[in-house]
Amino acid sequence: RLDSYSHHLVVVLDNDIDLSNVDFHSIPTFGGVLEGGHHTITGLTLEDEGSNLGLFRYLQSTAVVRNLTVEGTISPSGSRNSIGGIAGNNAGKIINCHFDGKLTGADQLGGIAGINQLTGLIEKCTVNGTIIGNHFIGGIAGENPGVIRDCESNAEINTTSEQNSIEISDITIDTLTQSESANTVTDVGGITGFSSVVVRNCSNHGSI
Repeated sequence: RLDSYSHHLVVVLDNDIDLSNVDFHSIPTFGGVLEGGHHTITGLTLEDEGSNLGLFRYLQSTAVVRNLTVEGTISPSGSRNSIGGIAGNNAGKIINCHFDGKLTGADQLGGIAGINQLTGLIEKCTVNGTIIGNHFIGGIAGENPGVIRDCESNAEINTTSEQNSIEISDITIDTLTQSESANTVTDVGGITGFSSVVVRNCSNHGSI
């Protein structure tokens, strides 16, 4: 997490990349600039045990990732918190990036980032696919103490999870005011499950 190898490093993607037959693991940390060149990384499959998983585990505050599409499945075991298509934990800038695939986990799941930190910016990004989780689940970011703007989600969120079905007739004042139980699915939204700062000019078209 303290590795500074990528500070001031600029990586330019010249071609599409297929990870289908590659033993790929999340890039641990990145603080430079990745110019995706509107190319696509396909076949991303992450089934590692743990949390903070995505194409990148951590994007540092100096990081910029732009003009990139990622396609794949991220379905870890273990704690499974902070899971995102581009980054598990983002403190940098993710601009004009797209994720198409499936995410499953526990808490803080987002199509672009699991958690978008205070210094984080997610801009002009889109998400398609399926996201399934328990708490703080969003089409773009699971939890957002940062800024999300000009983004669009078409992701289906928890639509295949039977535990989330509920009849309107079952809702009472008591069930609304009781403390949350560990098994209750909470804080789920089309753009973000929970936001304490900015969500601007975004749209959701997926079912929740």
